[in-house]
Amino acid sequence: MSKIIKNDVSLHSKEDKPISVANLYKSSEETPTRVESKVIGTIPDWISGDLFRNGPGKFEVGDDEVGHLFDGFALMHKFEIAKGKVFYSSRYLRGEGYTKAMAQNRIVISGFGTSALPDPCKSIFSRFFSYFQPPPVSDNCNVNYMQVGEDFYALTESPRFVKVDPEVLETEHQHDIRKYVAVHVATAHPHYGDDQTVYNMGSSYGGQSFYNIIKIPPPIPAYSGSTTDPLEKASVLCKIPASSSLHPSYFHSFAITPNYIVFLEQPLTINIFKILFARILGQNFAGCINYTPSSLAKFHVIRLEDGAILPQKFTADAFFCFHHINAFEDDGHLVVDLCAYDDIKVIFGTYMDVLKRGNAPVTNALAKRFVLPMVDGTDELSKENLVSLDYCEASAYLLDDGSIHCTPETLCFGQKVELPRINYEQYNGQKYRYFYSISGDVQKIVKVDTVKKSFKLWEDPSCYPSEPVFVPRPGAEEEDDGVVLSSVIDLKGTGRPPFLVVLDAKTFEELARAEIPADVPFGIHGIFIPK
Repeated sequence: MSKIIKNDVSLHSKEDKPISVANLYKSSEETPTRVESKVIGTIPDWISGDLFRNGPGKFEVGDDEVGHLFDGFALMHKFEIAKGKVFYSSRYLRGEGYTKAMAQNRIVISGFGTSALPDPCKSIFSRFFSYFQPPPVSDNCNVNYMQVGEDFYALTESPRFVKVDPEVLETEHQHDIRKYVAVHVATAHPHYGDDQTVYNMGSSYGGQSFYNIIKIPPPIPAYSGSTTDPLEKASVLCKIPASSSLHPSYFHSFAITPNYIVFLEQPLTINIFKILFARILGQNFAGCINYTPSSLAKFHVIRLEDGAILPQKFTADAFFCFHHINAFEDDGHLVVDLCAYDDIKVIFGTYMDVLKRGNAPVTNALAKRFVLPMVDGTDELSKENLVSLDYCEASAYLLDDGSIHCTPETLCFGQKVELPRINYEQYNGQKYRYFYSISGDVQKIVKVDTVKKSFKLWEDPSCYPSEPVFVPRPGAEEEDDGVVLSSVIDLKGTGRPPFLVVLDAKTFEELARAEIPADVPFGIHGIFIPK
């Protein structure tokens, strides 16, 4: 059964009237000078480190407004936690798109759902010919962060990474991964190997389009005297041919285990023709994608050791996925957990004109488990279910064309989930039990037990939490021994400060909240770096 745990709502006045959810997406001022929070409750003394969050923070420049939530200018957040106290600071990422926009008082680079117009100060001929030039690639890195050794980068779905000083959140300089590997886009969800190797994925478009696995080797120790930037050593481990070069798949994340990378080629595709002529057609990126529910999803399995693509083909009925939860190997199977959508309404429901009408973002993703049987050949396989894991209801059947069609099981009924996080350091790529997410109505934090197929909730009326980040207790032996951190916006009434909530990951009871005397908008992803 589902267990619901609420915090003490008596902390709020009953006379407060909720304000519009459109306030979740209003532009915010940065807080470059750290401020101390007011802690209600007790933050465990063992928590020592920094929670970094990233997300859109500014939605207007001059008379221009961004068209989509994903296009707000990147505002970086830092929650410093030590000795039961929390200090907060934030800065806007000073990338090329931001600095030019502030200087020209207009949006200058197109985004996911925003089209930038040519510079009105240019001559009519310059503006005309600009329509026939490829659109510049965004460096508005408002999605996530990546660590490469001691270096810290802000990321978006672009080959342009922006290096940031994590101590003071100052923008340092930009890297373009295209200098080292041939990709046009890259994900903002890298994975990390035990040896600090960083893995990411990016697409390259052309006569044959590819999905590329990018490998960034561990940094050379400083004492060696080497000054080589690890990004300069980036290489392509594997090139997966797209099923359609003119309509390659859009993807946001992928999965990794100790021996394999799992890539989902989903039926949400990019129209390359529209991308090439986006300026002439007046299209943004979101206007160049198409979802085909009659097409199959395909899982590609790549051997991590040498980048070889396994020949076995795995398919599934159409679905769309932003985020993988985890994947692991078990008794000759690859188990792949992810947040699955039946449609792409979530993309169009996060256009700013929809959100500013007071519509809360609603995600209808369910946690699904696919199981890929790792067979050596299909000649002698029976037509029975190839999944033999006794704890799993997912199935996989051999089809006449030699492919294996997979049907998932649902990991928690009655609860939509998004922005999933796990105990990454100890359980990524390993058999695990728990993950944490926000709910479909974006008003609750969810803990899912994948074994019991149950969940627990934290909620507070009129509050909107962000992606929950799990922090393990030092020396912990149990998977959920630690805390969950989430930045929360309170719309109970005017004057209610945003806060960082600290939950006991095991019981899901609220331990503390740190009220922030600053503007903290709704973010996307983040990471915790212990000290």
